[in-house]
Amino acid sequence: MPITEEIFNKMSAGRVPSEDDFHAGKMYLLLQDPFGLWCNYHAPKEEAVEEPNLYENMRGRTDRGNRDAWIHEYCRTTVIIRGAGDTERFKNTLDAMATGVDGIIGACLWDLRGPRGAWGTVNLLFKVNGGVSLFGDYHYKIVQLKRAGDLKEHYAMQTALMDTILTEVQSAKARNALFVLRSKEQTLDTDSLRERVQACLEDWAAIKAGAFVPEAKKPPKAAHAPWRVYANKYVFEHKDLILLPHLSAAQRGLLRGAGLKNYEEVLDAGPAKIKEILADPQIPSDALAAEVYSTAAAYRAHKPIARGKEFWPPAQAARNLYFDFEATETFTRDSISFVYLIGLWDKEMGKFVSFIAKSEAEEEIIFKQFADYIGGGADANLYHWTEYEVKKMQKLCGKYPAIKADLEKLISRCVDLKIAVEKSFYLPSPSLSLKAAAPAFGFRWRQTDCGAMDSMVYFTKWLAGGPQELMDKVLTYNEDDCRAMVFIEDYLNSHEAMEPVI
Repeated sequence: MPITEEIFNKMSAGRVPSEDDFHAGKMYLLLQDPFGLWCNYHAPKEEAVEEPNLYENMRGRTDRGNRDAWIHEYCRTTVIIRGAGDTERFKNTLDAMATGVDGIIGACLWDLRGPRGAWGTVNLLFKVNGGVSLFGDYHYKIVQLKRAGDLKEHYAMQTALMDTILTEVQSAKARNALFVLRSKEQTLDTDSLRERVQACLEDWAAIKAGAFVPEAKKPPKAAHAPWRVYANKYVFEHKDLILLPHLSAAQRGLLRGAGLKNYEEVLDAGPAKIKEILADPQIPSDALAAEVYSTAAAYRAHKPIARGKEFWPPAQAARNLYFDFEATETFTRDSISFVYLIGLWDKEMGKFVSFIAKSEAEEEIIFKQFADYIGGGADANLYHWTEYEVKKMQKLCGKYPAIKADLEKLISRCVDLKIAVEKSFYLPSPSLSLKAAAPAFGFRWRQTDCGAMDSMVYFTKWLAGGPQELMDKVLTYNEDDCRAMVFIEDYLNSHEAMEPVI
């Protein structure tokens, strides 16, 4: 019997992968979106809503380009694993290993022995001469080619699982795996992760069996698609503790351990009890208890609760402008990140104004245009949400010395509206991100298919000759970000907040 047939029979144990087996690709969901993984097994199927991720699709194409370049440099002979099904792909992988090619792209490996097996694919199996395996005086190691700048946890765990299977398949340890990242290479000691891999498999089995419901993430992204919409609805309907900002997972665990499963039970317990439960010498418990209790009260009342009066309303100027940047990302080692859009809502003029850079060479130009639109006087306030825009302009002061004075004037007029809101109110909102705070009072973005990362993809396609409709989507998204800030400010100015509850 050929050695490849012997290995196949041993590792398949007379069956093919099923839902009772763990696919290595699930490691991402298990570590990054366990509630979404729970939804795969237990949520109503009709609640799933597909949401195409343009950014991930583009990044995937870039990953393949980077992968192919590395393989071309280091592998003289390669095989791409294809097949009509998983069985054929596993057999073709074994055949390629037996022939001793330098690189096996998209290798499929199984270990279905026992009641619960594991299987999956890897970017590349790379031939290492020396040592002894079932195939001869060589063995294979896993090489993962990723666009990421750093080795992510789920990359490491997924690879450690696949390395365990590879060891059994070839009867030889590779000792480590290699990650080729965006700007560096990193070796992973897979043996050191074996116990954690086993713990992950046990967690997955418990989730699949319904033994426990993992915690969701904070809305508006409580889970990944296709369960994002359902997960958001789920946590609000259950009044889950994840809706209370500033609590760590450990602190939520303390509250749940004390029998407080949702924010209504937190309210019923009272601030003194919350303080007792969350007592920590490293954290001012009075302030944390007030934060937790007051936010829960804001949810019950469906309105903001006053926190402090000295920061609200923010001082107004003769001109009040609400601005937001959109920037590209480095998809390849050669591409450069730059701000390609500055959008602002001019409150006094009642209009949206935009400045567009088609390349990094035009970035300086649009910041000069932005500065000229604002003017050199001190009669304008520039409102933004979070510190991103200010930090970006501070960095550009060094990059563009010719407009440094203009950028510094812009920075001097900036007002972080998020900080003003945070110091002044407790909101019925799971966080103070713009995408969470504005919807708490009824604001809705006009597009459901264009977020921050999607807009970058639309811009890239528009630059490549796509229709104007693509850029129009980007502009609409940016305008809505600007108007969301105006909406929040107007709402808080026109609706009376409840007096502090403690």
